[in-house]
Amino acid sequence: MSEPGGLEAPRYPRPPKRWALITAALGAGVGSGLLGTSLHSHAWYVGTGPTVFPYGAALALLLLVAVALYVGLWSENAWVSVLCGAGAYITAGALSLQLGSVGIITGNVQGSVWIYGIAIMTPVAAWLAWAVLRSQRK
Repeated sequence: MSEPGGLEAPRYPRPPKRWALITAALGAGVGSGLLGTSLHSHAWYVGTGPTVFPYGAALALLLLVAVALYVGLWSENAWVSVLCGAGAYITAGALSLQLGSVGIITGNVQGSVWIYGIAIMTPVAAWLAWAVLRSQRK
């Protein structure tokens, strides 16, 4: 059908199926969990004292929030952001297991900020996605 003036109405693709949304969210979460784990151990040690600034963990959390927010806005559902954070948390939890003599995420400041930060920043990303989606609907 054409609009007045001879222009055709734009065709929008069908929204993704629920299983595709869940798969994409978990895949993005696993990816950000792997990338964040490889980034989290970078730190800046201030002076000769025990003061440490875990900038790698902060950047890893920023990556997670960006990915979770993107997935939530792409799917137009804030709960999908929570699934993305859950995928990252499960991935980081699996990588923190001390199997044998090697553990990728250890109990230092950087590891604690990364592991606990995922649990804190996932609801923040979901809230941001909800707020943006809510403002677009008005």
